[in-house]
Amino acid sequence: MGDLAATKQTDPAIVPEPAAPIRMVIEAKRAILAMVGSGVDFSPQPLGRHIDPNGIAGYYCDLSGKTRLPEERMRESEYDWVIPIAQFALGLWERRLDGEDTDAAFLRAVEWLLEDSVEEGDQVVWRIGLPVPKYGLEPGWISAMGQGQAISTLLRAHALTGDERYFEIASKALRPLLLPIADGGAQRDIDGAVVLEEYSTEDPCAVLNGWIFALWGVHEIALAGGDQDARALFQQSAAGLVELLPRYDVGWWSRYSLYNHGRPDLAKPFYQRLHPVMLEGLELITHDPTLGEYARRWRAQMTRLATARAGLDKVSFRVARALRSA
Repeated sequence: MGDLAATKQTDPAIVPEPAAPIRMVIEAKRAILAMVGSGVDFSPQPLGRHIDPNGIAGYYCDLSGKTRLPEERMRESEYDWVIPIAQFALGLWERRLDGEDTDAAFLRAVEWLLEDSVEEGDQVVWRIGLPVPKYGLEPGWISAMGQGQAISTLLRAHALTGDERYFEIASKALRPLLLPIADGGAQRDIDGAVVLEEYSTEDPCAVLNGWIFALWGVHEIALAGGDQDARALFQQSAAGLVELLPRYDVGWWSRYSLYNHGRPDLAKPFYQRLHPVMLEGLELITHDPTLGEYARRWRAQMTRLATARAGLDKVSFRVARALRSA
């Protein structure tokens, strides 16, 4: 989600578009910051310490690093949307399980999350008000990752308080994940694999980490409520992810997504570190050894040479994109 978090909502009539050379410098700087993992968006996310694959306990990624910013900073526009809010709440939950008194702050974050939700018929959605030029998205799109992490957050609020409202909203938040993007949902078929799309693009995108975050939410709502649609979706989509894993491997590094940019959408070093964690978390549920094999392979690829090569690729990609938009 680093590319989206770096996108600002601005009024072009008030803030003029920078000239092409300035945009090139800005894009290069953003790529370098992403490469070195600067800022709260790139906080380390190791495997969670309190995971129960058969219950609602600790989250699969330790997101406590996402709580480094105080609440007032999290209310700024850069973070005031579903994914940062849910991750902030899940980070507070991790700290709670570590023994800290974060209940009040966690529930405030949950209510803040609900303020941004919209009930549309039998479903609840979080429509994202940020454009994503990289994927040609205008404000109002739905993220499977956002829906999935909101589900995971609400289920923990239900476990903490017993308030059925949280469970009911989590159940309604599943509905968009059962629908294709063409029908207003957040899934698509790629060669038989049911992909849960972090970015609901017109062309296939299949961001790997966003897909897995969404799967964790689907798995947890199936556990909590016995939802057969959720259980079937998880099984089908998780199996499809395993089938598509070879497409994310470029031989010396992993891809962030399968989106066609005219070149492989290589993972930033942050995501190269995160992908093995995600795969190991998913393996705890599915017990599919292929996930662990790819986790070990991609972790071993984190050499200095490969990291520098991937970083240079991201810098050149951003600069070329700035030139094309000039």
